[in-house]
Amino acid sequence: MNSDHCKFFVERKKRFCRMTVKKGNEYCGEHMEKNVTEKTSKRIPCPLDDSHTCFESKLKQHLKVCNAKRLLDARPDCIVDGINSGDVDLQAPERIPLTLLDQSVIENVIKKVEAAAEKLSEVEELILQHSILDAEVNNSSYGNYLKKHLIQNSSLLAHLNRAGLLRENTCFIEFGAGKGQLIKNTKESTVILVDRSSHRHKNDNKLKTEDCSINIVRIRADIADLCLNKIKEVKSSKYTVGIAKHLCGAATDLTLRCLTNSTEDTEVSGLIIAFCCHHRCEYISYVGKKYLQECGFTPEEFPILCSIASWATCGYDKNRQASVTEKELSDEKRRETRESIGRKVKSLLNWGRIKYLESMGFDSKLYYYTYPEISLENMCVVATRKNS
Repeated sequence: MNSDHCKFFVERKKRFCRMTVKKGNEYCGEHMEKNVTEKTSKRIPCPLDDSHTCFESKLKQHLKVCNAKRLLDARPDCIVDGINSGDVDLQAPERIPLTLLDQSVIENVIKKVEAAAEKLSEVEELILQHSILDAEVNNSSYGNYLKKHLIQNSSLLAHLNRAGLLRENTCFIEFGAGKGQLIKNTKESTVILVDRSSHRHKNDNKLKTEDCSINIVRIRADIADLCLNKIKEVKSSKYTVGIAKHLCGAATDLTLRCLTNSTEDTEVSGLIIAFCCHHRCEYISYVGKKYLQECGFTPEEFPILCSIASWATCGYDKNRQASVTEKELSDEKRRETRESIGRKVKSLLNWGRIKYLESMGFDSKLYYYTYPEISLENMCVVATRKNS
């Protein structure tokens, strides 16, 4: 090991730290705090970002140049920490793997699921197409993966149109937008693309080229922190519509809170959200807790519901053999039963979201918007504000 480098062994990387040290020191600034043998000023966690440290005696100077401060200073007004996080004062129930739970506990939850599912209305299958994507959907040069997404996008756009939400002078907010490929050719409107990550090959410029009357705004933010009331484009638009496809678990609930936290001057006209990954829902942010309570579920059973929801998609096999043995038939029957229970849990969790939207002044309905062969996560909610 080079004597000019820090002697701290980084366990996670299985090697010594490669930072250089001052003459007479054995450890770099970051690792001095972990080694009391160094005779120097005490290092403390940075108050702006505790992922790094600084000398306590030089804290004032450090705060002036800290990169975390620059990021905070550059944050737009529409970022308000935790504004959509949910019931943060509640204690989240512990997540325990199903394999570690007593079978009687799981069976009791399944009985409640079956009883609650019997009272649910049947979800309508309504698979639509929007002509604006016909050329791309029928493009023979596209692979199956891209075509599947285009087919879903086409149906979601058609659902928006059917609900009367594809109008001019509308601010469309796409949550978890990624590259921004859902909204197409909405004249005299604004498209706000929200994502917490920065993606390569974004579709922003292509949207502008296709129709110069579209105003594209990209906001890099966690949905938990996004305040619509402070976005000028939302305030200046006649209508506001929220859209999202395959938002994982808790992100869907954060989005619903974000859209319903709006005030009178930024009132949301409607929304469409295609659900995804119910096993990643979180009790604190989940908006349908009241409904689940009415169905007899306890907070401690929420993580169990989320785990069971994964049965709907785990181990799904599209290439099932025509001839199978008796044991394989038995395994197939068990798997189909588990899938059925998983789908019922997904419907219950989605129904809780419907009840929440209704309590916030929306007419809402669930649809199967595409075939399971296209996506196993094929349910969406379409909601419009009452008397809008």
